[in-house]
Formats: sequence, structure tokens, C-alpha cells
Amino acid sequence: MKYLMIFIIFSANILYGQQPDPGFPDKGLEDIIKASVETNTDLTPVEFEKKILSAKIDQSNFQSSPMLQFMVDFIPVNFSSAGEYVFIYSQPLKLFGKLDAEERLARVNSLKPQIIRNELENKLIMSVKENYFMLSVSEKLLSFNNEFREILNSIKGSLEIRYSSGKGSQYDILKSNNEYQKLLLEEIELTNNRKIFINNLRTLSNLDLPDDFKTKNVEILLNIPGMLLDTAKLIPELKDNNTDFKLAGQMLEENKAGTEVTALERKPDLNLMTGYKYKSDMKAGFLMFSVAVDLPFMPWNEKRIDAEIKENIFREKKINSEVRSLEINLKNEMKNLIVRINNSTEKIKYLTDVLIPQTEQTYKSALIAYETNAGQFIDLLDTFRTLRENNKMLVEEETNYLVLISKLENLIGKQILTIN
Repeated sequence: MKYLMIFIIFSANILYGQQPDPGFPDKGLEDIIKASVETNTDLTPVEFEKKILSAKIDQSNFQSSPMLQFMVDFIPVNFSSAGEYVFIYSQPLKLFGKLDAEERLARVNSLKPQIIRNELENKLIMSVKENYFMLSVSEKLLSFNNEFREILNSIKGSLEIRYSSGKGSQYDILKSNNEYQKLLLEEIELTNNRKIFINNLRTLSNLDLPDDFKTKNVEILLNIPGMLLDTAKLIPELKDNNTDFKLAGQMLEENKAGTEVTALERKPDLNLMTGYKYKSDMKAGFLMFSVAVDLPFMPWNEKRIDAEIKENIFREKKINSEVRSLEINLKNEMKNLIVRINNSTEKIKYLTDVLIPQTEQTYKSALIAYETNAGQFIDLLDTFRTLRENNKMLVEEETNYLVLISKLENLIGKQILTIN
């Protein structure tokens, strides 16, 4: 009867092992994600790049600086006269909407860092979630480890009593000790893994998480409605939010704006000049006016412009073909992820509804048989190991499911799992 009570307590612990501990720190998954997005150092260079390109917008749509020139000319070698004094003011002018086109190009270029930031944020969130979920695995497995050690201690106590009364075997005691030592070894690995995941979360979020930091509410994430994983509904999300699509669209806009700037090079620029000239030999002053015009329509320059435009046309076609290929590959990747998620869901359901209840029942029968001397200790040990492995398999599969969902989020550029 004592062992039956141990089994009942053990089963209850497994059933409620995923309930959040009221003593957990206040920081949850969403808090860590928010801190990561706000403070992670990988995002700082992107912010500076945004400011740099925004500053370039303010540099465009302005004419070039004017020039003031002073010159003394026609001074005789024998300095018999003072020569000529010339003051010239010149202003280059870009016409035909060239400055507007350059400003449009600068504005288009300034949008790229935000897309790159979104991509980094998505990867950062995925990394935070993966480490958070793996930390949760370590916590659950450590909890199971403690429970299994308590059971083994109880069984070992019974073996020692039997051995002292001449009814037991020293071999069984040694096997029990060996199994207990394996659990101690597993605890060492799980404890160190837990430290690694907490350190990773500290680095990602720049938060001073305590050494005893624990996850919370992870079990809520295991109940994602099936409609959210509908391929037909996720494809529009993929096209609208995936950063690879956005970067391809950005490249098309940059190419279009660059082509417009290149095409306007066919239009001439002007250079207006005015000045004053004083001739000392005539003791008279004269005004000067001049208009200089570029000649971009010369054949060699036309060929250069045509070649640049042709290059941009080919680049646009290349980007469009890459977009079509990208769409096919990303859709296939998304469908494969959904298949893997559904497969993981089926495995979790089977483990929860079929395999683990059967294993618990088998363990219960082996425990009763051993207690009534109708079974061998080795049979009890085998069922104990199977129960332990199946519970471990369930926890790992649940985490695999959550990690796959995080990868899907990164692919479609939208969060599905949100808890705090």
C-alpha cells in the first residue's frame, strides 16, 4: 500500500508538474522579448544607419553651392599698368526635376534599414523564445528527476529491508543504486544547461535575470487554435510581413528611383555667371553675363546613359525572377513547417492520451506485482525507465512544437505565441 501511495503522488506530480510556481519572478516571456527589442546591441548599428540615410534626405533637393572668383589679369611684365581686375559669381543649376528625383531616391534608400531591423527583431524574438522554451524543458526535466529520485529512494529502502531479512538480492540493490546515479548525472547536465539558457536570455535582453529565474505560463502556448495554422490564411501574412519579400520590394523601388535619376542625365544643366571687370588702362569698368550649358546629348554620353538604363532594366527583371523563386521556396518552407507542427501535435496527443497512461498503468501493475512478490525487481525497473523516458519524450516534444511555431512566426513575420 505504501508504494501505491508513492505512485499516486508521483502521478499527480506529473499531471500538475506544468502548473506555474507562484514564486516565479515577475519577468515573463513578453517582458524579455520587449527588453530584447529595445536594448539588444545588434539593433544599434541599424538605428545609426537609419539616421545616416535620413540625413542624406536633407542633403538632397538643393542646388550646388555658388562660387565667387577674383582674378587679376593682363599685368605687364614691367608693371607699367595695373592690369585688369575681375570679380565673377557663378551658380550651377540642375533643372528638369533632377533634384526631386534625387530626393525620391534618398527617401527610398532610407527605408531599407527599417526592413533590416524588422528582420533582426524577428530573429531576435525567435532566439529569445527558443532559449525560454529550452529553459522550461530543463525546469520540467529537473522536476521529474527529483520525483524519480524520490521513488527510487523508496524502492531502494524496500530492497534493503528485503535483503536484510534474507528475501532480497544484493544485485537488485546495486541496480537501484546505478539507476539513482544516472539520475544524479542527468541532474548535473540539466542544471548546467539551465544556467546556459539563462545566460543566453541575459545577453539577448540585457536584463539582470537572477540565477533562480524560472519560466511561467508556457503550458498556455500548447493550445494554439488550428485555424491559425491554415496555409491559405498564412500565405497573405507571408507576402505582407516576410522581410525577404520586403527587401526584394525595396530593391525594386531603389532600382526604379535610380533609373529615373539616370534617365534625367540626358537633360542639360546650366551654369549662370555674372561679374564685374575693371580695365586699368581704360580706367573703366564693365559688367559680365554668361550662360554655360552641358551637352549630355553627345553620342558617347548617350551611349553611357543607355547602357546604365539597360543595366537597371536587367536588374529589375532579375529581382522579379528572384521574387517568384523566393515565393515558391518560402511557401514550400511554410507548408513543411506546418506539416511538422501538425505531426508534433499528433505525437503530443498520442503521448498524452495513449502512451503515457498505458505506461503508468504498466508501472502500477509492476509495482503491485513486486510488492506482492509476484514480480521481479528488474521488471519494475524496466517499467520505471519506460515511464521516465515517455514523460521526458512528452516534454521534449512539447518544446519542439513551440520551437517550430517560433520558426513559423519568424517566417511569416508575425507573432502567434504571446504570453506573459
